[in-house]
Amino acid sequence: ETAVEIYKKKTRKSAKLFEESKKYHVNGVHHNIRFFEPYPFVTKSAKGKFLVDIDSNKYVDYWMGHWSLLLGHAPSSVKTAVQNQLRSSWMYGTVNEATMPLSELIQKTVSVSEKIRYVSSGTEATMYAVRLARSATGKKIVAKIDGGWHGYTTDLLKTINWPFAKSESSGLVDEKNIVSMPLNDLEKSLEILNSVKGDLACTIIEPVLGGGGGIPATRDYLLGIQEFVHKNNSLFLLDEIVTGFRFRFGCLYPTMKLDPDIVTLGKIVGGGFPIGVICGKDEIMEYSNTSTHSKSERSYIGGGTFSANPVTMVAGFTTLSSIKKKGNVMR
Repeated sequence: ETAVEIYKKKTRKSAKLFEESKKYHVNGVHHNIRFFEPYPFVTKSAKGKFLVDIDSNKYVDYWMGHWSLLLGHAPSSVKTAVQNQLRSSWMYGTVNEATMPLSELIQKTVSVSEKIRYVSSGTEATMYAVRLARSATGKKIVAKIDGGWHGYTTDLLKTINWPFAKSESSGLVDEKNIVSMPLNDLEKSLEILNSVKGDLACTIIEPVLGGGGGIPATRDYLLGIQEFVHKNNSLFLLDEIVTGFRFRFGCLYPTMKLDPDIVTLGKIVGGGFPIGVICGKDEIMEYSNTSTHSKSERSYIGGGTFSANPVTMVAGFTTLSSIKKKGNVMR
């Protein structure tokens, strides 16, 4: 028997239910990466390092909720915190005190987070970060990395999958304002940046490419890009949605003595609930202040309906507190 034949034999209920799913949902899924041949198994529960499907097969999970579950599935500390919050309610749509502990912890740990704005996904965080950079500089062009993934925002949906010369999607209208650089090739990257320096709003780089293959950017490369960008009065953005709180308690950029203007976070900091975080220097984040900037001056960014909802806030705070505690014990 082949591996596929064994899989089909063991996942008959998943096969049947997935056929039902395709009647209601595009390709049967709600994220492109969740589909695989011959069909994905259907999960019914998860705990610790395991997923269990509707056929009662048990899988060791290396994916961990799109890399968002550093403590594993349903850790007891997060579960208890969420249950306690649910007794008070789970959605206010107003300012709530649950934001304060998480924001204080992030601000103490991530030096660039002089001001913070919560959203509900990493895509939103990078989309708004780019908008802030354009507002602060009055320029339009964004430079990213070949293979760099920053979510499905139109502002950054370019040169993600090989071949890079082909468009990632129909329906895109902003590709002319995106340029792309080869990771760790400083000479070529500076040549590209120099060609657009008059209208360069920002660069945005992952310290380690997530979807691009887990390739780390070198310190010299990032310092070289940062030096050019700051001399050009453009902004240096780092996307630490994948790397933030994964390799150390906090971000990777301090280990390379970098000075970003904006850093985006997500995944781990939500404790398994929807989140994106824009962390930035005061003078840049101030552009999003609708109380002090007119319509023509402001950088009009969310939020969103579910931003900073109390369940995400307590889950995130409990997760980061647990990581910090475990790190202290390990040291």
